[in-house]
Amino acid sequence: MKTLTLALSIVFTITSGAALAEQHGHDVSPHQMQTTNNVTRIQGMGALKAINAKAGKVQIAHEAIPALNWPPMIMWFVLRAPLPNGIKVGDSVHFELVQSEKKQWEIVMLMKM
Repeated sequence: MKTLTLALSIVFTITSGAALAEQHGHDVSPHQMQTTNNVTRIQGMGALKAINAKAGKVQIAHEAIPALNWPPMIMWFVLRAPLPNGIKVGDSVHFELVQSEKKQWEIVMLMKM
């Protein structure tokens, strides 16, 4: 019974995140995935929660990212691109991810929405 409850919770979380993104007019189709120079770029949207400039990381509360089968969550990402001027914690952001050689998803583009 606990397994069924957990499975239903996971399904609900994933589907509600996608439904919420769709409700707000965000494209949840395969267009969130682009390939350039054999590098797959995944797009996401969310809110900037924290900046660790010393470590070169940002924390983002992102919406569901269907291309990666990720539900909405809060995550730390390595920021490969410079932090844009004027962007601050609390801002809504659009970002692009690429997978590093270590198989970690890193932000290569971050912009305020």
